[in-house]
Amino acid sequence: MVRLALLILSLSVCAAQAEEGLGEKTLSFVPHPTSSSIIQGEMVLTTLRGIYDRKIALEKMTLSPSADFDWIQLGPDRWREERIEGRAFLTFERPLAIFPKHGGLSNFGPAEHDLTIITAAGDRQPMTVKAQPLTLSVSPMPEEPIDSPHGMHGLTPYERETAWRFASSRVEAEESFSADPSALKDGETVTRTVTLRAWGVLPEMLPPRPAIDEEWLITFTTPTERRLERTPQGPVATVVWRWSFRPETGEPGVIRAIPIPFFNTLTREMDRIEIPAMSIGYASFASSQIQGGETSPASRWGTVLALLLGMGGGLALLGRSYAPERTGAFGAAWARLRRRLAPGPFLRLRAAARGGDLLALRGAAEAWLSAREAQSPARLARLESLDRAIYGGGAENFDASAFLKGFLRGR
Repeated sequence: MVRLALLILSLSVCAAQAEEGLGEKTLSFVPHPTSSSIIQGEMVLTTLRGIYDRKIALEKMTLSPSADFDWIQLGPDRWREERIEGRAFLTFERPLAIFPKHGGLSNFGPAEHDLTIITAAGDRQPMTVKAQPLTLSVSPMPEEPIDSPHGMHGLTPYERETAWRFASSRVEAEESFSADPSALKDGETVTRTVTLRAWGVLPEMLPPRPAIDEEWLITFTTPTERRLERTPQGPVATVVWRWSFRPETGEPGVIRAIPIPFFNTLTREMDRIEIPAMSIGYASFASSQIQGGETSPASRWGTVLALLLGMGGGLALLGRSYAPERTGAFGAAWARLRRRLAPGPFLRLRAAARGGDLLALRGAAEAWLSAREAQSPARLARLESLDRAIYGGGAENFDASAFLKGFLRGR
């Protein structure tokens, strides 16, 4: 009789609890990683999901701060009715994107859902449902900023020390200019705008504005702009950098390319995107060279013609004065003098240097040396450097103008 009484009492308590709404209620974090290995800083899509068997009048969600993660809510909470194993439930879902800050085991959460439920009797009853912290195993970001056959050798020491790495599935860079930077007006300032976009990244994870510091360039900057776009697939971050440049001299210069390394979450390797190099200078520099007789076709041919006429007249006078004695040692000296004064080798040498034709420059330099018999060690060393550029693969970076100046001076 005692056992029967206890059983009846237990059933009564269970029925009373069911009437009061103390039924099945769960809340949990559901991660959706795209890879079995999660990298530090990589986005992990996560759903905070609740399953409730009662109607809810009021609710408030509290997510505890986490020192191991950054996170963002991607959209509004979703409430809907679902049938699970033949039973009707009210479900709650909050879409999140979480980003582990460190390697190792990292915890996100916990969360508490404060509810006011409606019991079967129509009464309102407060209740709190808790979600246990989500624990993820995170691998550290690879130490090498650039995963390539050359490793980090393609970066300068400054870039190796300050390389800013982040994880993204896709990175794009666009640039625009307020004017043509290679043909600026005297005293004009050009503004360069670079827009960097990255998918699966928060704005503060994108790198700071690269430093551009050249002695021949005056540089101004504006504050960096950072923007965030929320999508169901994750956040899209945008950073905008602006520089205003003004050359100190009219001579053209080149601002080097800027590499932006990042971990590609699709290929699971280090990757890079590059802001291309840019040329900058005043258009008046070229016109000043024309006024100085360096590049103007009219002035160039006028100078050549005057030189030829003058040298021709001098040679004719020499020929008439010493015609009877053009034999023996004097004849050889006469031949050397004509080769030395002949303008052809020099003109071909200068034309090849201006045209950037290294093979033509090599032939013209050899002809000039032969005419002048001026094969000094310094000039031969210059020829060796030209040969290395032609046959060693360095033709793109060879400075033909500097070669010509040093070659003619014998330095």
